[in-house]
Amino acid sequence: MAGKVKKAFLIAASLSVSACLYAASSDLIGGSFIDDGIAARPAGLGGAYTAIADDGNAAWWNPSGLGLLDKKKSLSFTYVPDMYKLTTGSMTRMLVTYAQGDTGGYGGVGGSISYLSINIGSDFSGDPEKTWTELVVEGSWGMEIEQYFGLVKYKYPKISIGANLKYMSATTDLTLNGAEMGASGYGADLGLLIAVKNNFNIGIMAKNILSQITWKGGTNEQTPYSINGGFFYGITPDFLVSAEVKTSQSDSGTPRIEAYCGGGEFIIRFPKSFSVQNAALRAGVSVDPNDGSYIIAAGASAGMEGFSVDLAYQYYLKSALTQDIYRLGVTAYF
Repeated sequence: MAGKVKKAFLIAASLSVSACLYAASSDLIGGSFIDDGIAARPAGLGGAYTAIADDGNAAWWNPSGLGLLDKKKSLSFTYVPDMYKLTTGSMTRMLVTYAQGDTGGYGGVGGSISYLSINIGSDFSGDPEKTWTELVVEGSWGMEIEQYFGLVKYKYPKISIGANLKYMSATTDLTLNGAEMGASGYGADLGLLIAVKNNFNIGIMAKNILSQITWKGGTNEQTPYSINGGFFYGITPDFLVSAEVKTSQSDSGTPRIEAYCGGGEFIIRFPKSFSVQNAALRAGVSVDPNDGSYIIAAGASAGMEGFSVDLAYQYYLKSALTQDIYRLGVTAYF
């Protein structure tokens, strides 16, 4: 059983590299709590999405983007069917996000539910299979504040701040030294988005700046924080590029660079008589300067009346995770 427990921890911790390779300082906390790379469109851009945050994914990636959304609401669903293609067991991931812009002068609101499920599998015939699940539920808020700095509201430059409050839990039928395992806790994120012009944004996201996880048995620990910052530039209305630096908490408590990310997206628009109104092609790369590993990403979207379908593909190079990963997403607008 000790081998299964260790295996479960290693599997869960490995999830933190799904967007950019991430080394958690905790031996127990799994990837759902710290991985920000699940959604299809951001993953297709190599993870460089903090400064974009202009759709339902803003609630998860950078809540300050909610303050700059229009009044249209959006609901997004992302599914990762078989992460890392485990030789024994299986691993799936789901993310649901909701976002709507400011409709009453009090800011935009949103929310997210992230669910990770691991079937650990069995190493020997007759050995019972075990499970590990992680859940994150968060509420999000974002609001424009440029008017408080003597600027004109709704005119450039626009400044928006945002925050997430979240509940986190881990459940499993594994035991450690005969005792039940599992944990629950809370966390908070802060975001900032500055729209310098209609085609140029600067974004910063600080995740888990306040967190507390309590394990059964009374052990407390904090989720490692991460700070991401980058920019987005629209070369044309249909062609954008983005770049981002991702940092995370080191063992000493100070931030360290985890990845340099960059991506681009090109939109093809079709005549109104077509059922598909537009198609988007995107590509990106994430580089970990600590070990020289890469994640090459590509993605595509098909936009129709009221909804879009997204697909992202990631391939790992010089990484302990050598498998490729697909992410499927659907977003509804109403």
